[in-house]
Amino acid sequence: MGWLETRKLPALFAIATLLPIAVLCWLGVRTLQQDERQRRRARLEVAAARVALEIEQDLQRIEAALTDGHGIRLTSSGILGTPETPIVFQPEVPASAATPSADLEDAGLLEHRDLDRALAAYRHAASSSSAAHRGEALVALGGLLRRVRRYDEALRVYAELEPLGMVAVAGEQPAGLVAKQGRAKTFLESGDTTRLREAAADLARSLRQGGWPIDRASFEMYQHDMVEAWGGPRVDAHDVQRAQAAAELWRSWRRGDLAPRGRRVGGSAGPALTIWVSGLTPVVAVLTSDELQTRWRAIWSSRALTAAVSGVDGPPLFGAVADGVVLPPSESLPFVLTVGTASPSRNDEDVVRRRTVIAGIVLAAMLMIAASYGLYRITARELLLARQQSDFVAAVSHEFRTPLTSMRHLLDLLIARRIRDEDRKAHYYTLLATETDRLQRMVETLLSFGRIDAGAHVWTLEPLNVADLSADVATAFRSELEARVLLVDLDDGLPPIRGDREALTRALWNLLENAAKYSPAGSPIRLFARREGSTVVLGVEDHGIGISGTEQQRVFQKFVRGDHAKRAGIRGVGVGLTLVKRIAEAHGGSVGLTSAVGSGSTFTLVLPVVG
Repeated sequence: MGWLETRKLPALFAIATLLPIAVLCWLGVRTLQQDERQRRRARLEVAAARVALEIEQDLQRIEAALTDGHGIRLTSSGILGTPETPIVFQPEVPASAATPSADLEDAGLLEHRDLDRALAAYRHAASSSSAAHRGEALVALGGLLRRVRRYDEALRVYAELEPLGMVAVAGEQPAGLVAKQGRAKTFLESGDTTRLREAAADLARSLRQGGWPIDRASFEMYQHDMVEAWGGPRVDAHDVQRAQAAAELWRSWRRGDLAPRGRRVGGSAGPALTIWVSGLTPVVAVLTSDELQTRWRAIWSSRALTAAVSGVDGPPLFGAVADGVVLPPSESLPFVLTVGTASPSRNDEDVVRRRTVIAGIVLAAMLMIAASYGLYRITARELLLARQQSDFVAAVSHEFRTPLTSMRHLLDLLIARRIRDEDRKAHYYTLLATETDRLQRMVETLLSFGRIDAGAHVWTLEPLNVADLSADVATAFRSELEARVLLVDLDDGLPPIRGDREALTRALWNLLENAAKYSPAGSPIRLFARREGSTVVLGVEDHGIGISGTEQQRVFQKFVRGDHAKRAGIRGVGVGLTLVKRIAEAHGGSVGLTSAVGSGSTFTLVLPVVG
């Protein structure tokens, strides 16, 4: 089986396994769904009716409380909230009938000519018996004191202004709120950010408590342009929804088109449920979406259901149910109620049957997947082993064939006595000896690898001089170099190590041989040794083709060779680096690699020193 067929093997196993499993699961699930759908729908309709009944009973309890006078009141002048349900703004704010006093007008003219006389005039006007005139004077006085940066005096003026409470000043704004915003502006202009945030928080609390004679535009101005801009907290959106829904009901009542009692969902600031009971003054309950959800959640959650409530025209109050029973609006429930299933009942026979069937399907699928995966692993392992063995045999055959061919050719020349010149004979004998040594090294490498891989190698550990070992290997290897330079860089005073001389010689030889094979002609190879702490580092550096990052761990596995080496046609059997790694580990050390494609590689043996 070729490489392409090997790559197709996982896909073939996956198709042969997953396709029948998918068909089996699909048929089983579809059958269960068709069998259960109608029963589940019928049970859900009954449960939805019970939820609607309990919600209706809760609405009746709310109406009963309204009849007893507990709730928000609509009056001709505005809306009266309660401590639990404050009204943060009014539908309308009556215009003030107060007219500016002559003292205030005179003081205003003096501001442009004589600030001291203007301040005195405002203080005189602030002693007026009219609360409205006194409030206007204090507002103007506080603003003028801020302008001249007399901030402490300004704060005392706003402290005098705040007790005037609901008195309309500064463009129909209540004196209490104007005092709070004036105090915050004083801190802002004086650069006192800490007290500014405290003042903004105080203004926000006052707005949340409601009851101020301000309209929605004024409320938004206080909230956005002042409280939030000064770092204060935002008023809860549900308070705004409640106030807006109550204001819309108040306008309907003032127009005379409000029924004696009723329920409706609406509100331009956000949907809310409004319930009212008329009397001399209508009493109203406004429930926002969060309040409704909190109030009614136990009704459906106790039955393992979910619910969503939306207005007649579509605006949702809360919740979202993708597939459920929809109850249309009625006189008692002025909204669309959608009830769905949150989770199946543990005692439901359909659920038990479904779990049993699905468990059987899953078990069968898992057995099929496990069997298929085991078969795939065995097949893939055998194919990989066969391919590695085939590649290894081919590589070994090629490696052996090259020196044997050279030796056979030289022997034929010598046997035929065609060489008369003694110098050439000596040269040929030298070549025969070189090829014999090369063949012997390959055989010994393979035999050593086999013994080490099988754990049968007997290590002869003795104290070794690293410099002598490296120099001997370098001297012997120089005869193998072709158009390359071997540089030896050994630190002085290297400590001895405890090792197997023959094994370490073979490891260094393999690293040098790899460097020579994978480096271009003329490029230098460096053999170096240095001490690092309690270890000695032996390394070989080349400037060859390099090894990619994805292959740097794999090249130490047996029979594995880099893709660049294969494409370049460089000879090798894929056991040299594996042998180097095993030798390093047997000496209590490790092997390292630093490489980049096109820049060369550096292999290092890190070995512990003696003692």
